[in-house]
Amino acid sequence: MLAFAIVCATLVLTLLAAVEDVRRYTISNWIPGALIALWPVYALAAGLGWAEAGLSLLVGLGALAAMIALWMPGWLGGGDAKLIAALALWFGWPAVLNFLLLCVISGGVLALSLLVLRRVAPALPGRPGWIAATPLAEGAPVPYGVAIAAGAFWALPFSPLMAYLIL
Repeated sequence: MLAFAIVCATLVLTLLAAVEDVRRYTISNWIPGALIALWPVYALAAGLGWAEAGLSLLVGLGALAAMIALWMPGWLGGGDAKLIAALALWFGWPAVLNFLLLCVISGGVLALSLLVLRRVAPALPGRPGWIAATPLAEGAPVPYGVAIAAGAFWALPFSPLMAYLIL
């Protein structure tokens, strides 16, 4: 029951990250921090062995190193990098591969959708200038936290985490 509650809290935190990224184009450090802090409690509640827990830690650290490499040239935001690394810790090996692939696919769909919507948005009704404060504004950053959350939820049924969501 504890593992169920912790996995649910992880999903809520993932959704909060996506919403915050859409609203502010940033993901607060406390969200990936909370995900990382919850993971050891989950590992104990789920009965992960030393080998499985250690492998998950290596996956999280490897993902962090890879995401820092994408952040340094500006290809990915810092909050996005930390969120991916924190969620990679949760997915572990080999489910992290599916998670990352689905994040990339979701990111492509998000980017293409924003390109189309940015062309259509000026013709939509609304008060003047309403687009300027949204991701629909021309030149606005892509809130990639949405793609990360979509990838996480899409990968969830194919991961070991799903076992704790089925009552």
